Amino acid sequence: MPKGKRFSVLLLLIVAGFFFYGMTKLLTLRFQKGDVYPPYSSFRSDPLGTKAFFEGLGHLQGVETVRNVEPLQKASGLSDSTFFFFGLQGIRFSAIQQESVKALDEAALAGGRIVIAFAPTHARPFPPPKEKCEIPPKDGEKKNDEEQELHGKEPIDLHKRWGVEVELSGKEAPEARLSAPEKNLPPSLAWHSTLVFEPQDHAWQTIYAKAGKPVLIGRSYGKGSIILSSDSFFLSNEAMKTERYPHLLSWLCGTHKKIIFDETHFGVRKSPGIATLLRKYGLAPFLISLLVLAILAVWKQSARLVPADEGDEKTVVAPGKDSSTGLTNLLHRNLSPNDLLPACLEEWKRSFTHGKQDFSGLLPRIQEIIAEDRARSRKNRNPVQAYRKISALQTRR
Repeated sequence: MPKGKRFSVLLLLIVAGFFFYGMTKLLTLRFQKGDVYPPYSSFRSDPLGTKAFFEGLGHLQGVETVRNVEPLQKASGLSDSTFFFFGLQGIRFSAIQQESVKALDEAALAGGRIVIAFAPTHARPFPPPKEKCEIPPKDGEKKNDEEQELHGKEPIDLHKRWGVEVELSGKEAPEARLSAPEKNLPPSLAWHSTLVFEPQDHAWQTIYAKAGKPVLIGRSYGKGSIILSSDSFFLSNEAMKTERYPHLLSWLCGTHKKIIFDETHFGVRKSPGIATLLRKYGLAPFLISLLVLAILAVWKQSARLVPADEGDEKTVVAPGKDSSTGLTNLLHRNLSPNDLLPACLEEWKRSFTHGKQDFSGLLPRIQEIIAEDRARSRKNRNPVQAYRKISALQTRR
């Protein structure tokens, strides 16, 4: 390889290496920061995330923290753990799938602790909706609704199921005050949301209230409990630095040693790909074998695995030979000199005796010349001289 071309290739490889290194570093920093995830996700390390709370609990002796990235009905150990939902949108509270609600109910009834904290909302209350005429569903829509209910896909309104309403309050207040005689809880909290609760069930107990409206409530549910908070800011990374309430965080976790942070309501789900399925079913050796076979197939097409046979070698055509020379060699190998003139006569009959010109008068004389040449002894025969006589007959004619 020329020296200049070698230098160009080396420079291209160096530039490509720096490019891939920079891209890898950029993506790594982006995912370490976690701003690709929604606010209040435990994967985020910026002020809007809850990674500090997640990792802080994990450093406590005897406490296990887990991120849930699978559907709730597939999650295990919920009855012996505290399950956190942070940054939940208020509209999602009224449209949770039936299977998920069933899993949460069973977990709470069996002794689990469900903590749901809504994303901070600063909007004014919505005007009351106007009454709308209910349009009866069509047959097809009714059938689909029945199928969804049969397969457990029908959304369930937790407002009615748990007996509590979530609404927006028009009253601004910078803090929430303690309403329940709970020990070791701070008397007031900085509150950053206008969401409030309207308990419809007397089982709910108001823990903190803002402007006379409950903002943090709880209730017993079977052997377990359910906690609802209208704000998630006090759980964020920023709050862990500026407005930290350790006693409140400890009370939210309860007595369980296993703390689960849910990520599925953010859309973060575990989706197994091809590599995961290969590892699960032990198909990695099979894939490696296919790759080796593909490499061998390419190698076989580019180079022989065994020496070539002499019979496979192609015949080299000598330079300077034309088609006439090839025809002459072919006649030499297949016709003897004695049979050459009769063979030419037969070909002449098939080729020239059926045209517009009449050559029947030449045929007897041609046959006579050929017979005279063949009547001589083998040594005295001269096919070339006989051919010239036949050509002279044609010229004279």
